[in-house]
Amino acid sequence: MAANLKNQNALIIEQNNKVAKKLLISGGGKCNITNQNINPKNYFGKYEHLKQSLDNFTYKDNLDFFKNLDFKMIRNKQFFANSSSLVKDEILKKIKINIKTDIKITKITKENDIFTLYSKDVVFKCKNVVLATGGISFSELGVSDLALNVAKDFDIGYSEFKPALVPFGLQKQDFWLKGISGISLDVKITIGDKIINSSLLCTHKGISGPSVLSASLWWEKGFFMIDFLADFKNAKSSKKQISSSLKLPKNFIKAFLNNFNLDDKAYKDYTKDEKELLHSLNSYKFAPAGTLGFSKAEICKGGVFELDENYQSKVDGMFFIGECVDTGGMLGGFNIHFAFASAKKLADFLNDNF
Repeated sequence: MAANLKNQNALIIEQNNKVAKKLLISGGGKCNITNQNINPKNYFGKYEHLKQSLDNFTYKDNLDFFKNLDFKMIRNKQFFANSSSLVKDEILKKIKINIKTDIKITKITKENDIFTLYSKDVVFKCKNVVLATGGISFSELGVSDLALNVAKDFDIGYSEFKPALVPFGLQKQDFWLKGISGISLDVKITIGDKIINSSLLCTHKGISGPSVLSASLWWEKGFFMIDFLADFKNAKSSKKQISSSLKLPKNFIKAFLNNFNLDDKAYKDYTKDEKELLHSLNSYKFAPAGTLGFSKAEICKGGVFELDENYQSKVDGMFFIGECVDTGGMLGGFNIHFAFASAKKLADFLNDNF
């Protein structure tokens, strides 16, 4: 992290009028800073040195860096602070580097081993430049696509940003889910070789919730499977109507039955074909109409990928870290942790070589 830099001849340039705006809203304002399950399988992307970075900066290392703060592990093994502001303040206490705010860099060039950074009113020159510009979701926070523009100018490999950790829209056959907006239930989503166990939330625009947001990391097109129900064991032996015997919200079951023109009756009274429809609750094929876009996305997937193990590009002295790197984590503290882990890996390299 920046606080670990030994060479103090450095400057942080922030385009917003305040630092850490996205950090401040994370975790509902309590900053879910890391997760006990930090490992590469919970990240999207083929960045070959991801494991090396995560091994170099574990969740325990993260908590130790913020040892002056009180973090509590709650749902899904996430660690939350009492306030995101306390996390920001702790970082600023440890950083001895000068910070300039309200400066938007628009272009970067390099000549004779010197980088020139251009803004509207001032020009900066430096021997090394680190881009930690994030993605382009949450536009109200003052986002930037500078990293991708710079990568393009220097012919560094990158992929375009796409919204991630984002809700899905519905196709016509799934509109029945709109009628039960507000209902939340635990599900298992299978998408490719990923299995995600968490809650799903029905909304008036589509589906959301932790399981869906995490699934959006890996979805590109086509369908994935949603298991709404562990089993039919109780229903098979019950004489009650299916809406009462299944361990699911009654409004959800009734909406499902209505969508498939099924009566609400005891399990034993359904025909073989009707039971097959019921059992689709265990393997419901959901094909999103698309995501709800960058305005609803918590992060972006995509970014710069032509980097070495120290996050240096093929342009000597130019580094990319954090969300602008082609790596994205599931919901639950994984992305803030990666931002710190990539910064720590880079800081170690800079301390050893400059």
